Amino acid sequence: MSVIVGQAGEHLCAAVLFEMGVQCAVCPTPGMDLVAFDHKRVWRIEVKTTTRIYPSDKVCYAFNTSRGNSKKKRLNATTCDVLALVALPKRRVIFRNIKTVTSKVTRLSSKKFIEGCELESWKAATTWT
Repeated sequence: MSVIVGQAGEHLCAAVLFEMGVQCAVCPTPGMDLVAFDHKRVWRIEVKTTTRIYPSDKVCYAFNTSRGNSKKKRLNATTCDVLALVALPKRRVIFRNIKTVTSKVTRLSSKKFIEGCELESWKAATTWT
């Protein structure tokens, strides 16, 4: 993935959060890309962006939810609280609490990226215990 695609995903995610009334700042650092603020707490957000549907059957997006070059490690709560999965062609974001991420690759049906998915998934990700 190119740096430009990643940056586009980060800024789209920030715009979605602002539109929902969540203050945030883009701050790409190792382990997180955005910091969001709500009336309860600060949220560290890692953004993963894709531009392609996987596999050739065109039904799902695949997101690399791991970190590292040679030995990949699954993302975890040591560096972020929320994972933002950005389907750039659809201009949609689905949020997940990092504690629910269980594999190095996360696949989501393209049908999940619909109007309203951002607010619904943000609420679920930030109320999950």
